Parts: sequence; structure tokens; C-alpha cells
Amino acid sequence: MVAFVQPMNNRRLSWVAVMALLLSVIIIAVVVMAAVGFRLEWWGYSSSLRILRSAVYGGVIAIALSLAGIILTWPGRNRRGLALSMAGLIIMLPTLAMPLYWSYSKSKLPPIQDISTDLDNPPEFWDAPTSRITHPGATVAEQQRAAYPEIQPMTVSAPIDQVFTRTVTLVQDFGWKLVTVEPGEGRIEATVTTFWYGFKDDVAIRLTKTGTGTRVDMRSTSRFGRGGDGGSNANRIRDFLAALKEPVPQ
Repeated sequence: MVAFVQPMNNRRLSWVAVMALLLSVIIIAVVVMAAVGFRLEWWGYSSSLRILRSAVYGGVIAIALSLAGIILTWPGRNRRGLALSMAGLIIMLPTLAMPLYWSYSKSKLPPIQDISTDLDNPPEFWDAPTSRITHPGATVAEQQRAAYPEIQPMTVSAPIDQVFTRTVTLVQDFGWKLVTVEPGEGRIEATVTTFWYGFKDDVAIRLTKTGTGTRVDMRSTSRFGRGGDGGSNANRIRDFLAALKEPVPQ
């Protein structure tokens, strides 16, 4: 019986597998370029997001090509390139995970980028170079209450000077850049730079002496963009207040 099995070294390399890997590498380069270009001020926030959005579309195509390549080059098929297709898929899935999660979060959360523990009298920005000095008002406040009901002022049962010192230390521990430290006013302002893209957010913290200790209010805003922050400002306040809630050193 004649065996109709094509020798391994005669199997042609699948162009689909090659294109999947090549496109995946290009997408990674584009994602890195979007971040580096913004940090180096080659282009602005909007241009960086447009580049990233294009990369996401290209990444979806790369994943489709990788899956097609896996099917075409699976053992027993007459094409080589399974490793290339698998590599393209492995590269793309984590690369797209963050922007896709960001887009999903923005679609599920209200389009707000200014979060405060005190919605009647939000902490003010005096020195941080934010573009959102004035709180956007009642509409945003109602959206915040519905989306983040747990974002509330916190009272610490310790003297205001101790809480102030602890708060400044914690801001530094979080890696934020201190802009203003005013103990007499109970006011701290800081700028947060995101790890990957270097986007700037601004934070204002206000401490007020109360009968039972110190009230802590906090406001976090995104300096750039519109259409929502994916929950990042609320998460920042939640995480910071949780850390501050730990016992104050005596």
C-alpha cells in the first residue's frame, strides 16, 4: 500500500502562521510606541489613545490569524508553522488584556473622572496642575453615588497632626509626587503618574479636626481624557483610605 503521507521537510510553511506572528510583533511595537511617545511628549493624550485603539483592532486581527494558523498547521495537516501561530496567540492575549479590560470597565461605569469623598464640599485644588479644578457638580455627584456608594469620608481616631504626618508618609509610600503640604490648612496635594502610559492624575486630601479625631476627605481626578476613567480614581481613593485606616503610630 502506498502511503500518502507528505514528508515533514516537504510541508510548506503556512503564510497565515507567518503573518500572525509578524503582526503580533508589530502590535507590541505600536503599543510600546504609544506609551513612549506620550511620555516623551511626541504626541498628546488623544493621539496616544488613537494609536492604542488602532493597536487593539490590529491585535484582534492577529488573534484571528493565529487561531486560523493553528487550525491550518495542526499535526496531520500539510502546512508547517504551528509554533509560529501559537507564539502569535501567546503574545497577543496578554497584550490586549489590559486595553480590553479598560474598555469593558468604561462601558460598565459612568462617564466620570472626578471622584470625591465629600460631594457637597469637595476638596479643592490650589497647586496641582489639574485641568479639573472645579468639581463638575450635581450630575456627576449623583452618578458617583450610584456607582461608588462606598466612597465616603473617613474618621480616624487620632490627633490631626499625627494623621497628617501619616498621610504625607503614605502618599510617598504610594509613589505619588507631593505638590503641596500645608499642615496648618490640613491640605495635601499630589500628582499620580500611571505606570505604563505615564498619564497624570491629581489628588487632593483634606484633614479636618473633629470631636472624635480627624476627618479625612479625598478627591482624585484624571487630568486628561473624557468618557470615564474605568474606575481608577475610585480605586485610588479606596486603596489609600484602606491603608490610612491602619493604626496610626503613636
